[in-house]
Amino acid sequence: MLARALRSESASASARLGSTRLIHLRSAKTRTANSKSLPSLGEGTFLGDELKLTSGFHYIKTLDDAIVLFDEMVRSRSLYYSAIDFNKVIGLVVRMNRPDVAISLYQKMELRRIPFNIYSFNILIKCFCDCRKLSFALSTFGKMAKLGFQPDVVTFNTLLHGLCLEDRISEAVFLFDQMAEMGCTPDVIAFNTLMNGLCREGRVLETLALVDRMVENGHQPDIVTYGAIVNGMCKMGDTESALNLLRKMDTNHIKAHVVIYNAIIDRLCKDGHHSDAHNLFSEMHEKGIVADVFTYNCMIDGFCSFGRWSDAEKLLRDMIDRQINPDVVTFTALISALVKEGKFIEADKLWDEMLRRGIYPNTVTYNSMIHGLCLEDRISEAVALFGQMAETGCTPNVITFNTLMNGLCGQGRVLEAVGLQQKDHLSTRG
Repeated sequence: MLARALRSESASASARLGSTRLIHLRSAKTRTANSKSLPSLGEGTFLGDELKLTSGFHYIKTLDDAIVLFDEMVRSRSLYYSAIDFNKVIGLVVRMNRPDVAISLYQKMELRRIPFNIYSFNILIKCFCDCRKLSFALSTFGKMAKLGFQPDVVTFNTLLHGLCLEDRISEAVFLFDQMAEMGCTPDVIAFNTLMNGLCREGRVLETLALVDRMVENGHQPDIVTYGAIVNGMCKMGDTESALNLLRKMDTNHIKAHVVIYNAIIDRLCKDGHHSDAHNLFSEMHEKGIVADVFTYNCMIDGFCSFGRWSDAEKLLRDMIDRQINPDVVTFTALISALVKEGKFIEADKLWDEMLRRGIYPNTVTYNSMIHGLCLEDRISEAVALFGQMAETGCTPNVITFNTLMNGLCGQGRVLEAVGLQQKDHLSTRG
């Protein structure tokens, strides 16, 4: 039923490929590997730019162009170039998504005693944070003060972001308080960054107190503020407060985006409130907010968990009609639920459909299929599928080993189960 819903998308997929799991897996792996080798056009792509420096205009197309220009500037800096010029060139390197190279260029400047300005330090701190070298970012912050530079709001915001990324939230709170003491007024970005970090730790009450402080400072909460708080409330399981906040956003004419709806829908589904989740899902459509694959996955997983197959199938069809492609999470939710319900034939069809689409299974998908095969007393096929996991680069976990060992023992194949247990111990130690 569910597999038919998926295959109806393409007329060319009408013929089911029988028991060809390994062939499918190998072709899926090849497609995955090929897609990974392609450069991403969505992020980190640099198409070239023209820089206006003291010496004139320079067109930079590649990283090599930037490094060659930088080296020329270092050799002749006393004739033409200021810290602003150096920052422009290194700024382009950062835009090329190479913070590591930017750090090395600033280190060259320091060795040659080329003076920095506040923007140089800000860029360097950002690069250290991007490279997850927070200790270097903090030491650079200290060096600024020693050299007589006054950190600005960009300096603080960058460090706040870095601290929150490393889950060092208490240090971020301390730094935030230091801003005012050092004569720097926090802006909306500073408030939102800290609130997001606090919410990720479940410190929602502190976040709400920070909202009051934000308003007192003359800043109004925006979509980012509300998004952080809603996410924090949902992590705590307080969907009622999250829904109230969503209504407050409507009152304040702030339009919620799909990520905010996803957080609430996900929590509602996990708590078994599927009617409320579906009402919110319908509200999204009415407001013109386009659901994404995460939204559908939450809803489908929720319906499957309670055996509401017709609702799951309806959502799957709707998903395909809206040209939102199911991913491994979608298939895994459906396959796992079908196996638990004893509907292995349907699960097997979905497995083949997933592989036909070039979607590579994860450990949870394998575990569900191995469990289903064991329940069907098809132990040899379960063992073969276990072997294919290694061939396709998917790592088994303790559930994989336990499921297969139970299946083998159930058929009296105790020696094989013992051998598998030894493999499990070796993999755990490794």
